[in-house]
Parts: sequence; structure tokens; C-alpha cells
Amino acid sequence: MRTASLMVALLVACKPPATPTDDLPVTVTLVAMNDFHGALYEEALPGDPETAIGGLPWVAGALDTLREEEPDLVLLDAGDIFQGSWPVNATQGRGAIDALNLIGVDASAVGNHDFDYGGVEGGHPKRGAFEAAGERARFAWLTANIHEADGERWQPPGFAPWTVIERKGKRLGVIGLSTTDTPQTTLFENVDDLTFADPVQSVEALLPEIEAADVDALILLGHLTGQCEPEGYLELGEPCIPDEEVGQLLTELPEGTFDAMVLGHTHTLLAHRVGDTFLLSSRARGHVLGRLDLVIGKDGVEPDASRLHEPWALTHAPVDPGCDEGAYDLAARDLGGREVTPSAPALELVQRLEAEAGSLCTEVGCAATPLQRSRTEESEIGNFATDAMAWALPEADIAIQNSGGLRANLPQGTLRREDLQAVMPFDNRILLLEMTGAQVESMFRIGSSGAHGILQVSGARYHFDPDVTSGTDLDGDGEVAAWERNRLCSVTVGDEPLDPAATYQVAITDFLHGGGDHLGPAFEGVSVSKEGPLLREVLFDYLPTLEHCLAEDGPLVDPDAPRISIAPCDADPAGSGTGKAGSLPD
Repeated sequence: MRTASLMVALLVACKPPATPTDDLPVTVTLVAMNDFHGALYEEALPGDPETAIGGLPWVAGALDTLREEEPDLVLLDAGDIFQGSWPVNATQGRGAIDALNLIGVDASAVGNHDFDYGGVEGGHPKRGAFEAAGERARFAWLTANIHEADGERWQPPGFAPWTVIERKGKRLGVIGLSTTDTPQTTLFENVDDLTFADPVQSVEALLPEIEAADVDALILLGHLTGQCEPEGYLELGEPCIPDEEVGQLLTELPEGTFDAMVLGHTHTLLAHRVGDTFLLSSRARGHVLGRLDLVIGKDGVEPDASRLHEPWALTHAPVDPGCDEGAYDLAARDLGGREVTPSAPALELVQRLEAEAGSLCTEVGCAATPLQRSRTEESEIGNFATDAMAWALPEADIAIQNSGGLRANLPQGTLRREDLQAVMPFDNRILLLEMTGAQVESMFRIGSSGAHGILQVSGARYHFDPDVTSGTDLDGDGEVAAWERNRLCSVTVGDEPLDPAATYQVAITDFLHGGGDHLGPAFEGVSVSKEGPLLREVLFDYLPTLEHCLAEDGPLVDPDAPRISIAPCDADPAGSGTGKAGSLPD
């Protein structure tokens, strides 16, 4: 009997694991993230400084927990892995690749900020850092709509237009798409020899190839424009069809072309179904994980049997000691409603990267109150940054900074270099330009169109009407795009109305001068008078010169003398209201 029992046990042990049959439905779990932006560290939850959210050890711990339940889950990312914390920037993105390799990402779309680091010695002069990262990644990096100047698809080693991921005997086809706005939302010189093709046409061209591969489900990783109106930072809005590029894919392709779309770029929250297509977008910076249990039968995905979970916000009690040099507590605790243990290997990776990149803990100043940024109205961070630019280039009449380039708020109390690095992680250099008043007017017109967030300003005031939808065709393509709307009412420089025939000295970043945020037409024929330092270095140097803490002498945004007035053009600018803050593409 013992011998017989032993033989049975051996036969069971040696039996290969059961595989699904074509006749039985299989559940494949998709976990979605996007716009990681090198977010190694936890951050204060917006509106609740006593609660932290995200941080690589917590993201990794959450995924460990999910894999205990579903070892075969598929982890998908919708792009913008780069451009964030100092160790990631100091390693030109390598730190972010190591982080995503560690958490087991299966595939990622190519995002606009993934091009930010430019060339490296011995590599491509424009994209060497990105291409080196592509070879280091253990996941598939996907984009189907980027082409070289000769028309061939841009596909260096490690990159592909689409891939197949196999789970539980099912084949998932995964396509990547990148926004056509990429040249306006990264340094243009890094992509000026590439073209970003129409997403719909690019998918149509690929479908025959994918159908021939006999996939059981088709998933999009899209770093694309298009969003539903957000209701709050961690609240879902009403289900809708997003606008712009995402909306075009949903309405111009046959219904149900994609079984699921994992979306990035707009930093919004989506978790709903449009027809037979599931949409997932998970804010940014590892703050949220989306989840979809996709049921796949012999005839493909069964939408009604599939389950879309509530997004998991990775909120927790603050743990990271930061520059206080305390120990990082790796004890399990509540993470957005579930008990999770932060990942020790993830913490070790962060510490190795910090040791390589160097410390940013030097104290440089203080803030009397927490200081906020905004994309849709005058902000405290915007005024601080543009005042610093004006200080660095005192000959400037005007200093401007795009709202989207300011990436973090500032806490109350002691400010360190790491805080300012978070505000300005990009290697943007300030320039002094000589512009006519007419060119300055064009700059403010495009900058107040609402297409990319408004221009923050020092040395000038401007007034625009947020409800204007009309404009003129500035690029000659026969259409009036969002960036071509003319919402500008007036501009004042110093105490005088803008003179179209006068000449002005304007401090600006090389990102905007290179055509970022569609501002290129305003700078045609404009000469660079002077090249200044990196804006980040300007912030480091400016703050210690102040006699008092920021906002100690009064608010940085003066409601009685606004730099930016948002109201109908026939209203009193000084008494105007402000626009409603929203979420715009990064």
C-alpha cells in the first residue's frame, strides 16, 4: 500500500501542469500603470499632506500582493517612464528602466518624455540615452506610428510596433502608439528627424499582420491625447468617450477593434467600458494601479463576463524618512485598503541609485506655507519660477515658463535642493530673446489657448477669455486646432500696454524656444541674445538670496494685482475670476 501510494504521488508530482483547453474560458488579469516619470519616492497626497501615495517600494509591494493572487498577471505601462526623480535623471533614465524591470513590466508604450535625455557619447546623437534604455529593458517597448525621415518605421533594438504576450494558453496582441504631439512636448531637437503618424491609420495598417498572428485578444498601449473631464484627484468621472486621439481610435476604427486600452499622457483616471472596449488610465507616478480581469473564450474576449476593478490608489501613512536619515520602515501596513509589505529589493534599488547620483539634501531656503502649481491659472510655483528667471537675467522685460514644466508643489518649512529638483526635473536652459511686441502677443495668444496649460509670467500681465472657442489657422493646414484658438484679450508689460512695434527682451526656456507647447510660430525669426544656465540651477541659486521664507511677506499670488486674469474680454481684468483647474497632458 505504501509503495502504491508513493507511486501515485510520484505520478501526480511528475504530471505536467494542466493547460487550458480552447473550449473553456480563461481569465487573464491585466494590471495597468502609466506616466511613471521616474517616481522612486512616495509623495504627499494632494490635499492631504498627512497621507502619502506611491513610492517604488509600495508599487512593488502591491504587485507582489497581486501576484500572490494571480501569478500570471500581465503588467502593462502606457509610457513616460522617464523624467522625474533625481536618481533617474542623473542616470539618464537607467534608474527607471531598472525599476520597471524589477516590478516585472511586460510591455510599455513610448511616451513623449521618454525622448527627453537626448544623445550619449558613442550612441545616437539625438536619442542615444533612449535607445540604450531600450536595450536594457527586459520588457517590450512599443510604438507603431513613429517613422524615420525615409519613411521606414523607427525601430531600434528593443523597440517594436507590437508584440504577443502569452498567458494561460492565450495570445494577447499588444500595440503601442505615441501621441502626434510628441514634437511639441519633448525637446524638439531630439525628434526633429522623426515623424509621428496618425494613430488610426497606423493601426489600420497593422491589423492584417496582427490578424494573421491569430491572437485571442487585442490590447492598445496608448500614450495619446484624449480624456474625460476629471472629477477629482482620486475620483472617477462619468463614463464617456475621451476626445482627441483616443476618441478617434474609438469612433473611427470598427467597434471593438481593441478589447482593452491602457492609456497615458493626460494623467487622468479611467476605468470604464465603451462598447466592447475597456479603458484604463491610472493617473501618474505610481499613485494608482488599474486592473481588468479579461475573460477569453474560444471565440475571443467575453466582455460581459470580464471584470473591471476599482482603481487601487496606493495611499499609506508616510514612511520614507527622506533627508532626515531615519530608517525606512518595511513593516506591513494599510495600502489603500489592503495590507501590503513594501518591497525590500525595491528599497535597495533606490538606495543604490541615490549613492550613484549624489545627495540633494542641502538646505537652500524655506517656505512659510505650502506652495501650489496649476496648469490653468496663475500659480505660486509659477510666480516663484518666473521671478527666479527674471533675477537670473535682469535685462529681461518679461520672463515666462510653461505650466507643464513645473512638476511639483513645495512643502511648508525647510526647502532642500531635492524639493526644487522635483519642481524642475528637466534639463531646460533659460535663454534671452529679442522679440517684437507682435511676436510677444503671438506668444501669449498661443500660450493662453488652453491646449497645453497657460504661460506663467513675471514682468507682464495678460488677460484671456477661457470660453472663446474660435481662432485662425496659424500653420496653414486648413483647420483651427486647440492651440490656434485666440482667447487673448490684452497684454501689459510693466505698466504699459504691449506695443506691437516695440522691442522686448524675453527670458524663456529652450524647450519653448524650440517649439514646445506649439509656441514655434511665435519665435520665427527671433534671435537668441544670451544663453543662461539650467532653470533648475537658477532655482537653486535664487532661493538663498531671499531675505525671508517664500510667502512670508505675503502671498505669491496677489488677488488684488493678478498677473493672469481669466474672464470675458469686456470684464475688468483685475477683478476677474480664475479658471477651474483640470488635468492636462504632460
